[in-house]
Amino acid sequence: MNINEDIVLKSHFDDFKQQYDYQDMTDSKAFELFAIYSIVSKYIKTDTLSSDLLEQFNIGDGNDWGIDGFIVIVNGKIVTSVQEVDDLLNANNYINLNIITVQAKTSHNFDSGELGLFLDGNEYFLLDLTNSTELPPSNDKLNECRHLLKHIYSKCAVFQDGKNPTLDAYFVTCGEYNHQPNFEVKIQNAKKTIMDIDLVSRFECNMLGRKDIIRYYKETKSKAEAILKIDNKISLPEVANITESYLCLIPFREFKKLIIGEDSKIIHSVFYDNIRAFQGDNIVNKAMSDFLKHGIDNNGDISLFTAMNNGITIIAKSIKTTGNNMRISDYQIVNGCQTCNVLQQNANINGIDDLMLTVKIISSDDKDIRDKIIVGNNSQTEVKREQLIALLDTQKQIEDYFNAQNTFEKLYYERRSKQYKYEEASIPQYKVITIPFLIKAFVAMIMEKPDQVSGYYGSIVEAFDKNDIHVFDPQTKPELYYTSALACYMMEKLFKLGFISSEYKKIKYHLLLSFKLLAQSERTPQFNNRKIQDYCNRICEILCDETKCKTYFKHSITLVDLVLGRKPMDSDRSDKRFTENIQKKSRLYSVQTGALKLQ
Repeated sequence: MNINEDIVLKSHFDDFKQQYDYQDMTDSKAFELFAIYSIVSKYIKTDTLSSDLLEQFNIGDGNDWGIDGFIVIVNGKIVTSVQEVDDLLNANNYINLNIITVQAKTSHNFDSGELGLFLDGNEYFLLDLTNSTELPPSNDKLNECRHLLKHIYSKCAVFQDGKNPTLDAYFVTCGEYNHQPNFEVKIQNAKKTIMDIDLVSRFECNMLGRKDIIRYYKETKSKAEAILKIDNKISLPEVANITESYLCLIPFREFKKLIIGEDSKIIHSVFYDNIRAFQGDNIVNKAMSDFLKHGIDNNGDISLFTAMNNGITIIAKSIKTTGNNMRISDYQIVNGCQTCNVLQQNANINGIDDLMLTVKIISSDDKDIRDKIIVGNNSQTEVKREQLIALLDTQKQIEDYFNAQNTFEKLYYERRSKQYKYEEASIPQYKVITIPFLIKAFVAMIMEKPDQVSGYYGSIVEAFDKNDIHVFDPQTKPELYYTSALACYMMEKLFKLGFISSEYKKIKYHLLLSFKLLAQSERTPQFNNRKIQDYCNRICEILCDETKCKTYFKHSITLVDLVLGRKPMDSDRSDKRFTENIQKKSRLYSVQTGALKLQ
């Protein structure tokens, strides 16, 4: 029996392949990506997972230590480079690390030998950090993961609260796991061995069968929704473009449905639009926590917390009330992130369910209104976080341009997290352009700085801002953003087709710059120049002509080969001289001859 004979699993699997344009991929490889996507989505609910990211996670390719997927999450963000780790450390002053490993098989049985290899692979990653033993051969992708993990552990002095990272392993098949004793013994023995290495605070091996992976995938499509019983609420005055709004007093027993999941953990995704992330055990949050513990434990006045707290603000796309029940759908908590996290940390305190919270609930599907409410509710905060990028007027102009584009490839700019996820007309995920994707494509190709895009995207923008150069300048023509996104999108398609060898992934942003330099008929005009439209149209015409697109990318590969004189290496990504040499030699390169002109 194969995956195509299971009608329910096949339906979800086919949906995934269509969303990510994996129809031509082998079932075994696509299933690995399907499993990785479904599992990672449980941890990262706010970000759209691009095909490029999924393929970076997928390290299964021989000499992979029995591991198909390796994912690193630092401070709630996916990281794939050392620079991203350093950027997040600089932003937060701590590292909270979660490691996820995945093994996925299309078989309908759980194989003890394959499980053993997978568990050994998890152990090898930790033993590698100790340099205590010789390890089996490892492929290039796995070596990149090893390097990244070693870099993170070199910063162990700043692990949040002094706690070691967590390691969650997932072994996935299309069968059913029945907790066979021999498997359970193998898992427990591996757990003891891994915990004895003393480099992680938790190791769990999760055995997922067909029902589990179907449930995981279905959860990726579910909206944030909860039904609360609210006895005390008053309607707020009518405001244009706000459907409904209430000021409520809600007991924590009801409110926690909005912020705490079935696993008793905080639901991070509902705080995406809250400008200030949870600040941990700072003075204010510690004082709040102490009050909850000692005030309640000592029979203090619980209602005093309500008077002391500023309250919580929720924006929802829809609110439906039936008597005292309120169904809140597709919601975000835009103010009160600190309060909510402290409450979740103290959720087991005796009597806390009776704690009354002041909550403002607003329903509006107007994007501009939602933005104003977000900024208004965070006006007391010194805003430096990258979430505000999505609220800039420039972003709206870019989104409008993408939506209006009808000459070239139709792409969808995701200004707000997962804004196309729940559209009635299904929009394939491989055509969604995220903010990080656009920033890196634009900086590398249009600004000609591919050596400066290996960090976390918010830090990339801030680094340019410090030099009074703005990635999202309101004067920049939106055509330039679309053109860079289209070029990067087409390049990724050529990687997927195998036309561009995967060894060039290391320097793909330099390849993007090379393409632009060879495809343009003139130097890039000033970003606000009226010539920009003609300039971009020429490049887009090349990109949308399959033969020309392949020809110019083939020449781009030749150019970077001439500049490097060897195979690409990881260190080339951030090499400024590499960028400068591409710029110089592109002026001497002939697309007609495929060689440098004689000087």
